[in-house]
Amino acid sequence: MKKAILWMMAAGLMFTIGCTEDESPIDDDNPPVQKTRHDFVTEGAWKVSDGTIVPEIEVDILGNKITVNTYWDLLKQLGGGEVKDCDKDNLMYLNADSTVLQDEGPTKCDANDPQSEDGGKWNFMENETKLNFSSFPFDPTQSPQVLDIDSLTAMDMHLSMLYPFKDPITGKETTHSIKLKFVNTK
Repeated sequence: MKKAILWMMAAGLMFTIGCTEDESPIDDDNPPVQKTRHDFVTEGAWKVSDGTIVPEIEVDILGNKITVNTYWDLLKQLGGGEVKDCDKDNLMYLNADSTVLQDEGPTKCDANDPQSEDGGKWNFMENETKLNFSSFPFDPTQSPQVLDIDSLTAMDMHLSMLYPFKDPITGKETTHSIKLKFVNTK
């Protein structure tokens, strides 16, 4: 009988502790504001944290096989050299007025380069599932691009775009997906 009373007291104590008044009651007059996709992209200083190419690009130059499977490898091959940390810390701001600001980030490769410059225009498309750029700052060709929004939060943005590639040796054309992961540095 004592065990039954102890169990009932323990259960009552647990029930009392579990049912304490919430420390932060919901204020019906001031409900929490839900952030929109527009809020997420415009409140960010976006830096590329990773980028993959699917399927990978392969080029055979006289028996020397070159494989490009990351965004940084692609920039290296197109730019003719190793991508430096001062390039990898560059930022993109998508402003509320639909302008894009390209920023050199914390370190500049050339002290004479401007810290920031016009990066064109941006807008949402297809119910905010795509981003349209007049000149996408992280496209090696600086061409207009429409990118799919694969994922978007206040801190992360995953975009993908199609990248047509023409093999300089064989002339064969293939299409690849560049998947870019951005982190919000603000």
